[in-house]
Order: sequence, then C-alpha cells, then structure tokens
Amino acid sequence: VSTQSTGELLMDKKKRETESFVLDKDDESSKKDKHVEEEFEAEYEHEITEGSESLLSKLCCCIFFPITACASLYTIQEKEEVVVLNCGRYVGTDRAAGIHWRNCCGRDLKRIPTAQITLHLPNTKVIDKNANPLIVSGVVVYYFNNTKKAALDVVQAQDFVYNQAQVVMKQIVSKYPYEAEASDDAHGHCLKTEASHISKKFVKILQKNVMVAGAQVVSFQFNNLSYAPEIASGMLKRQQAHALVKARKTIVNGAVDIAYGAMSQLEKRGISLQPEDKTKLVANLLTVICSESEVLPTLPLSIN
Repeated sequence: VSTQSTGELLMDKKKRETESFVLDKDDESSKKDKHVEEEFEAEYEHEITEGSESLLSKLCCCIFFPITACASLYTIQEKEEVVVLNCGRYVGTDRAAGIHWRNCCGRDLKRIPTAQITLHLPNTKVIDKNANPLIVSGVVVYYFNNTKKAALDVVQAQDFVYNQAQVVMKQIVSKYPYEAEASDDAHGHCLKTEASHISKKFVKILQKNVMVAGAQVVSFQFNNLSYAPEIASGMLKRQQAHALVKARKTIVNGAVDIAYGAMSQLEKRGISLQPEDKTKLVANLLTVICSESEVLPTLPLSIN
C-alpha cells in the first residue's frame, strides 16, 4: 500500500510539474503575441486616414464655379497614381488612368509612378572584410506598391530609396571578402563567386529599409566589382602567384603518378631495378616533367 501511494504521489507531482510548464509556456507565448500586437499598433498608430475636402475649398469652388469646374480636371497616365491633398489634408488616391475631377481650390496632386524603376548606384570605394579597398557599383530595380506611403511618409521617395540602397551596398560589401582565401571555410561566401547569394541578401535588407516608403525591391546586380587602383597591381601579382602555385602542385602530382606508373609497368614486365636505379629513375622523370626547359637525361638500366 505504501509503495502504491508513493507511486501515486510521484505521478501527481509529475502531473503538476507538467501543468505548470504548459502554463508557463502559454504565458510566454501570450506575452510574445501581446508584444507583437503592441508593435503592430505602434507602427500604425499614426496612419493617415482618408478625409474630406475642407469647407473653405468647397465654398471657393461654388463661388468661382464656372472657372473651377474646368480647372479641377486633370489626367492620370498609365502606370501612375495620384495622391490628392486638400488644404494639406489627405483626401484620397486616384489610380485609374484617364480624366479625373477634384476641387482645384486648395488641391495638391502628388504623382507617383508605379512602373518599375532602374536605379544606378555609381562607383563607390568600399572596404571589404579583409580591409581591401574595392570599387563597387550596382543596379537596383524597384517599384512603388503603396503610393500613399511614398507621397506622405517620406520626402522625395526616389531619393530616399537611392540613399538607402547606397547605405545597404556599403554594409553588404564590408561583410564579405572580395575572394575567398585557401584557408577559409569551404562554405564561406565571397563577393567574386557568390554574387547571387549576396544580391538576395541585399534585396532582403533594402526591402526592410524602404518599406516605409511603399517601395518593393525586385532585384539587385553588381555592375562593377574590382580592387581599387592603388592596390590593383599588387593584388594581380598575388593572384598570379596563387595560380602559379596551383599549377606547380598539379604538375608535381602528375609527375609522381607518372613515375609510379613507370616503375609499376617495369616490374609487371619482369624488369627489376636496384634501389639506386629506382631513385635515379624517379629523379630523372621528375626533372624531365617538372622542368620548364627540355632535358635529355641518360638512364642506366640493368636487366637480370
């Protein structure tokens, strides 16, 4: 009986611990959800709502009706939207192409294109991860999918996107080396070979920065990516040295394989060599294969 009661007590204790853990987890998730809701409300707390025209502008329109009737007409082109303000207050957005009528008294029209815009980032000197100065330029393609934000939430939306793109390009380039070193991790990224991966990361960061302007980033491509002139010659010699070392390694590996194959074939055909002769054979083969000039060695062979 005592054993059974002890087991029941242990089961009840585990059950209470499990329930308390679930409650704590629910409390944490509810706190996170509440925090997200608070951030969402804070973000849209100052959202500009659509209003109506002021009484003064309506009165002026009625007084000068014959003139204002014609002056209030305006047109909207394809791939364009017009954000309308009346006496400084937002009253609506016209999106359909064609002729529209809005009271011209106190009216302010802000035209925002919705077609894709190509933004050229000029050559900029940036320091990469290895502290090497680079000359970098790029092309960004974007469009405005929220013309209300583009017109009201930022000043000069296109200039805003341009400045943010330059800042992000400098940040991205400074986090990666121009080319990966031999000692680097095989999964590391570099600007020279991983341009597509870096471009995707650029688009992701820039999209977060220009969301306030109602812009949607489509793509980014490097237009120019090279060493700065002051270190270009030194880096060219460095690249040539790396290429020469790799070529020599390939030649030496091939020479060793050829020498080993030659000795193996001689043994298979019944030609045995003394250790001194094998050493001379290998040395002469390596000399012939690895030398940059023609060599004519003489190999003494003894057949048993």
